[in-house]
Amino acid sequence: MIEFQVKTLLGAFALGAGVFSAAASAQSVPQSSAVTVPPAGNYGSTSFYDGFGRVTEGFTLLQYGRYESLDSINGSNGRALPFFKNTDLEVFVSLTQISYTTDWHPFGGDGVGFSFALPVVDLNSHFAADSPVKLGNNNFNIGDAVFGPIYQSRYYMDGDRPEFAWRFQLIILAPTGGINKYDAVNQTSGMWAINPYIAATYAPTPDIEFSTRFNYQYNLETSELQAPMSPTYKNGQAGQMIYDNFDTSVKITKDFELGINGYFIYQLTDNKTNGYTIPDSKEVLVYLGPGARYVVSESDALNFNLYFNVLNRNGTSGTIFNTQWIHRF
Repeated sequence: MIEFQVKTLLGAFALGAGVFSAAASAQSVPQSSAVTVPPAGNYGSTSFYDGFGRVTEGFTLLQYGRYESLDSINGSNGRALPFFKNTDLEVFVSLTQISYTTDWHPFGGDGVGFSFALPVVDLNSHFAADSPVKLGNNNFNIGDAVFGPIYQSRYYMDGDRPEFAWRFQLIILAPTGGINKYDAVNQTSGMWAINPYIAATYAPTPDIEFSTRFNYQYNLETSELQAPMSPTYKNGQAGQMIYDNFDTSVKITKDFELGINGYFIYQLTDNKTNGYTIPDSKEVLVYLGPGARYVVSESDALNFNLYFNVLNRNGTSGTIFNTQWIHRF
């Protein structure tokens, strides 16, 4: 039930603040996005059987590892920005989430609880020596805290087999992560956000499952800044957004499954700087790839996801490898 994943480039379009600051300094309004989509968001972190959350009282530990190797920073036309040469961005994330399900069952077999997650993030950015623009990184630091109440539906059964379940959570994203105003690549965007989601899993047969997690996110205004900006900068606000994780898997053996997983991000509104809308600043990303699930025991399971970028506007693209360990106490 994780609610976080680092979104890189953690401030990718904020790079425009540094690139165009000279031009903007003579303007009353900066001509580029000073903020972008927050890094705290579940961008492909959860996948197989996501809708089947805990309905009995107790704690659940979820441990995540993620590695991102990014080699392109794209503009609104979907093409790599020419002023970055030999882009090489690496992100390592270790995130621990604790969730607790209470013994309160307002509608029978359902569950009500709360979760809290906090990552640590290591960032590395490299560019060619003659690259017109280079992005500094904030190295190693904690990321943004993510927390909120959970409602888990009961399991809808097909005989003695769980067939369908869903979950709702209202997430608060808090800007607790490290930030250096002179680096474009940070562990946080410096903004609060509100993120309700619905997750669901449907297993039409004992050997096949489909899962999805659909998110809406409203990003609040912030005066924090991720890169050098003109003196006219006062505040920024990333646009509203929707994003979704989705997968399907097939059972190969009793404990092992193979599948296909993906996620997309779509900004509904453009970013703002000093209250002014920045045209063509909406981020659109689509990632797809193979995945696998291994059930270790009745209390432990492992998910593996590999993602390749297939669409990228105003974002970063590359290869992403994600792991998820689920342990129920």
